[in-house]
Amino acid sequence: MSKEIRRSIMAFLFIFLLFVFAVIISESINSSNILKTYPDPVSIAVPDVVTVSKPVPEAFDFQESKVTTWLIRIFLSIAVPAFFLFSRLSAGIRNWAGRRAGRWVVMVIIYFVLYSLVETIIYFPIDIYTGFFRLHKYGLSNQTLFQWLTELLKSFIVNTVTTAAVIWIPFLVIKKSPKRWWLYLALLIIPYMFIGSYVQPVLIDPIFNEYKQVEDTQLSGKIDQLLAKTHIDNCQVLQVDKSKETNQMNAFMTGVFNTRRIVLWDTTINHLNNDEVLGVVAHEMGHYLMGHIWKSIVIGGLSGIIVLYLVYRLSTWFLKKSNGKWGFGELSDVAALPLIMLMINLMLFVSAPLTNAYSRSLETEADRFELEVTKNNFATATATVKMHQQSLAMPEPGYIYMLWNYDHPTYKSRVDFANEYKPWENGKPLKYQKYIRYD
Repeated sequence: MSKEIRRSIMAFLFIFLLFVFAVIISESINSSNILKTYPDPVSIAVPDVVTVSKPVPEAFDFQESKVTTWLIRIFLSIAVPAFFLFSRLSAGIRNWAGRRAGRWVVMVIIYFVLYSLVETIIYFPIDIYTGFFRLHKYGLSNQTLFQWLTELLKSFIVNTVTTAAVIWIPFLVIKKSPKRWWLYLALLIIPYMFIGSYVQPVLIDPIFNEYKQVEDTQLSGKIDQLLAKTHIDNCQVLQVDKSKETNQMNAFMTGVFNTRRIVLWDTTINHLNNDEVLGVVAHEMGHYLMGHIWKSIVIGGLSGIIVLYLVYRLSTWFLKKSNGKWGFGELSDVAALPLIMLMINLMLFVSAPLTNAYSRSLETEADRFELEVTKNNFATATATVKMHQQSLAMPEPGYIYMLWNYDHPTYKSRVDFANEYKPWENGKPLKYQKYIRYD
């Protein structure tokens, strides 16, 4: 190992330890402030102003656990690909795959399947803790261990097969254009993300859950009336049976063109009243009407140019300094995958505050649209409280954790916004009036 690489490792460890220390201090200060300033739990029955109360003790414990495992995952995102490199395991897997494959593409696919399998095994302890044992500890999961393991296996198969089908393309591009591959791959991100957004609702999602029409006919009729207030055409609103897995609530907008749909977890329908569910639907409608999926795809492709360029420069530098000790000498060698992934993970970590800030701005737009189309501030605020309290979410996390981990505004800020945003009461124009029909 060259001294430059050793210095890089020491620098990363030093910066990471400082980051961990800053996160711990930030979370401690935040928890102390919440205990001192938030009121004890009160009823939210008065249709005026909804109060965010002090979380239950379990929420503080859950937050501490989430922060700890988040930090562990950040470290593993660097340490795991580094392990593949420094142990020469990556080169060993490539050699093994090469002896069993007659064609280069087949060798790359075999390599990736084995790489994914080893990586899944390494992550298994933290995955089963966060995805199963911890959720059961806090009463947030209904899954049996067999069901959880089945979902993990399905996720592994789907992710591995779909990625293995295209993983050879980046390496072919790197081989054909060793100095411009970062640009060509970045330009491919946009069509790749579009295709993924198009097929996921109809090909991928049904593998994991059953989607059907909203069973509550009264609620379904009200949803149709809400959709008719806007210029949305042919947008399905479906419910998915998540109560067999979780007690938490959620909803999301997915798909493009004729595969677009709004999906409500059945837990959301079961635990919220109709006005609150309509607010949730209106929020997802806002995402569609304002083209948030399209914007995210385009911005993802453009930002990919910067990210992949930096990955190219850093990967090239580390490869040069390795002097061939990792068992490969070119980035077009499939054994370089962990090096490329290490640099991508590093760039994603560095850029996370910007990515999350952009996502939070989109969510705020959707919150604003929800209020403007429903004009039911109380239902929006109470739904926000119920959904977050059910998940043991903190009203506000520590600032650093929020910057790096929150792609939605904090629960407290969303309730405050719902309480305060009422421009129609003062005769002011609505920001998103053009999306709303008045006939």
